[in-house]
Amino acid sequence: MKHFRRLSLSLLGFGVVACDRAKAPPPVDSVKTTPISPVDSAVAATTRNWNVSAGPVLLVVAGSASQAFVIAPESATEAEQLANIPKPASVTLFGRGGTVQSAELPSKADSNGCAIGTLSGAPPPRAWSVGFMGGVIAPVAMDSTESLSRADSAKLVVEMTRLASALPNDSAERFSGLPFIVRSVWRFKIPSGQTVVIATLSRQINQEATPLQERSFLVAEQSATDSTYSTVYSERTSGPEETIESQEVLGAVLVGTTRTPALILSRDDGDFVAYGLVERGENGRWSQRWRSARRRC
Repeated sequence: MKHFRRLSLSLLGFGVVACDRAKAPPPVDSVKTTPISPVDSAVAATTRNWNVSAGPVLLVVAGSASQAFVIAPESATEAEQLANIPKPASVTLFGRGGTVQSAELPSKADSNGCAIGTLSGAPPPRAWSVGFMGGVIAPVAMDSTESLSRADSAKLVVEMTRLASALPNDSAERFSGLPFIVRSVWRFKIPSGQTVVIATLSRQINQEATPLQERSFLVAEQSATDSTYSTVYSERTSGPEETIESQEVLGAVLVGTTRTPALILSRDDGDFVAYGLVERGENGRWSQRWRSARRRC
């Protein structure tokens, strides 16, 4: 599910690199993640609360627009939750660009521990990324750097590398001073007026035997009156290139009657994938509210 690797190639043309700088860490909800076992992941899922305003399950596009992974919020009672889904069930599908479409989920089948449903509708489902069943959800249109002007893209890349170099939870000194490669950048606005930017970046040590990589995921906000971005949420992982976890933004939505801004993430380490919900609190800080169990989907 790594749709945006090509972005790093196009952005390299800007010649943008960043080195670690001695700066005071910003007040940010920052998470240093490490590889976890399926048991640890199940525990993490039960200690985080799915936002019930988003409905009983999360849908993620599978092999095609007419197929969906059906993710139950609580791994411990997943079978029961999935059994309680109506047949057929009406679902709403969202695209990263803010598109909305309706479909039906007539049935679902289990495939290697992953519930997969075949969607139907008239017209048939078009491109989408995340979906919900019921709930109070509104779409948020996201722009990628590919849709921005070259100057705007370059400016965002410079700003995101600056913020990444100042993250407080540096995973290892061995990556210090190495240039960042920007893998993806998304931008959108929330109802309170702030512009939000989501970026994924990496740094690499090209050892012959085992290349090592560090990956950074950050959420930054620009106030309605100030052009400077500040980091409001971040994660950083490091390890062997083939097994390190990568994050991808599947969509941005507004949840519930409070219209809480939220991000749906996928977390892929090559063998397993998990999904997460990161929400913006009333204090303006973002935090991980929910994370699913890992599965081979």
